[in-house]
Amino acid sequence: MADNRSESHIRGYQQEGGAWAPTSGHRGRFGSWVAVAFLAVGFALGGLSLVLGPAWWLMGIGVLLMLVGGVLCFVTDIFTDVVLDAPHVGTEEAHSTPLHKIKRQESGDDR
Repeated sequence: MADNRSESHIRGYQQEGGAWAPTSGHRGRFGSWVAVAFLAVGFALGGLSLVLGPAWWLMGIGVLLMLVGGVLCFVTDIFTDVVLDAPHVGTEEAHSTPLHKIKRQESGDDR
């Protein structure tokens, strides 16, 4: 049986490990962290308000903080803080799962 391993891009698999960000700080911008802090504190106050009674005034403060956090997420464009790695190149081990058999049949390669 021939060795079916090849150096290629592995679809749907990201290898563990890799390089960290070039700085020692957290990933993401300061404005994004502030927005997340507003959301977290607002959520915690909302949960605490339910435990305390419910304390509607505390729930209102929590909802207000979450609204401010949501606006900050929109203003700081928080979704652009994504770190994209280059595609990983590695060996793909041959195995005979049903999905591979189906793909072989669809491509007309009946081994």
